[in-house]
Amino acid sequence: MLHFPFSHVLLCGAGRMIFMPDDYSALVRKAIAGDKEAFGELYGIFLDRIYRFTYYLMRDEFAAEDATQNTFLKAWNNLQNFSPDKGTFQSYLFTIARNLVIDSQRKKKEYSLEEGYGSDVQTGENPEERIWQDEAKKKVHEAMDGLDGDERELVILRFFEEMHFDEISEVVGKEPGTIRVRIHRIMQKLRTKLEGQI
Repeated sequence: MLHFPFSHVLLCGAGRMIFMPDDYSALVRKAIAGDKEAFGELYGIFLDRIYRFTYYLMRDEFAAEDATQNTFLKAWNNLQNFSPDKGTFQSYLFTIARNLVIDSQRKKKEYSLEEGYGSDVQTGENPEERIWQDEAKKKVHEAMDGLDGDERELVILRFFEEMHFDEISEVVGKEPGTIRVRIHRIMQKLRTKLEGQI
């Protein structure tokens, strides 16, 4: 059984730049063949992103750490079932993470995204600029809180994780065209809420 030390998450932080190769298919092939070191490299590439995704949805550090840990354990244990023909390794991981979050939410029957959007964004040294940015983030948080869980999820995947519509489709199980329209409507809703506030 693989063990992934979670101290890595705490040490590197959400704002750390991650080395993301253009093509990690070779690592995936090696991992499928049982190469733990190759899977360890994939773990290092995606760890922060999976943690950030689960944290934004769950708003609980420990729950997000558990979900992230379990995402990689489940991915490793089921890697033989992964097929590049069915989607990217990235969408494979995010789908597992999403399902774990949904399972956790069903058990708790409540979750919140009250704060933290963009908390890893660095502000300038100018106090006035910092105050404006803090206020702007607060308004964005409030607007995001007005979205339902599915809407928040789509916004996070598209704009925080910068996924393409095809990959989001693989994660949430909806057609890319439907997702594109839905995100467009969500952004219109957010713009309306934020109009004149920031």
